[in-house]
Amino acid sequence: MSYINYKYLVKTCNMFKGEIVLPEIVETGIQGLDELIGGGFPKGRIILVVGGPGAGKTIFTSQFLYKGIYEHDENALFVSLDESKNHFYPEMQQFGWDFQKAEEERKFIFIDATRMSRVAILKEKLYKGETSSLRSKQLSIDKLVSAIQEKIQQIDAKRVVLDTLAALFYRFPDPIERRTATVDLIESLSDLGPTTIITTELRHLSLERNVLDEEFLVHGVIMMQTLFSQGITTRAIQVEKMRSAKVNPNIVPYTIDRNGIEVFPNMSLFGEV
Repeated sequence: MSYINYKYLVKTCNMFKGEIVLPEIVETGIQGLDELIGGGFPKGRIILVVGGPGAGKTIFTSQFLYKGIYEHDENALFVSLDESKNHFYPEMQQFGWDFQKAEEERKFIFIDATRMSRVAILKEKLYKGETSSLRSKQLSIDKLVSAIQEKIQQIDAKRVVLDTLAALFYRFPDPIERRTATVDLIESLSDLGPTTIITTELRHLSLERNVLDEEFLVHGVIMMQTLFSQGITTRAIQVEKMRSAKVNPNIVPYTIDRNGIEVFPNMSLFGEV
């Protein structure tokens, strides 16, 4: 299926002449995905990737960053709330993505924010006072955003990933506190400028699901999951929304191999016609 590549249609803003203003786009580096979203992500927007365990969310985001660094000269930042650098680097090396090299070349920074979600929870269990207050938790969010902003400026990062929002939510069991923290974090990241992907967990495997609160706050939503039909397993991806982009909303298959993720925009699930 042909698609409009917005990269070549960006026009000069002239509201008085009624000209259509189209956003710049950022190619994702994920083969086949750009055909579903009009050529790439709208530049500077926040994209939410929702997926179950093993769906490949971290691979998806890492491919976006690594291809951006070495194919588009866009420095990148990875903020991990789930795993350390010692785990992340060798895991990504399996796909030929040498983030250690990128870091040494000052093109990439890894922020290990796992202590925010793990150590802080332990402290709150030990000390029931100030550490468990909403103000204390909010300060952690503020510190994280400040750290991200500092590192973005340090290497002039154009692409940012935060993986995963679900890990942070363990600090906010109260729904109201969690919603407040989510709004503050996403709005703060949106103000920083880079094209940003945030991941979160899909709570159950199904084509039908409840919409997450954070989906209303972001510019784009991509769902990744593993589906089963008549003994056949397939990985499925769907662009549920992408503001300022021409979207193909079909659910299509994708694969994960030694080169990373590849999306098949013209192929039906389970070999259906």
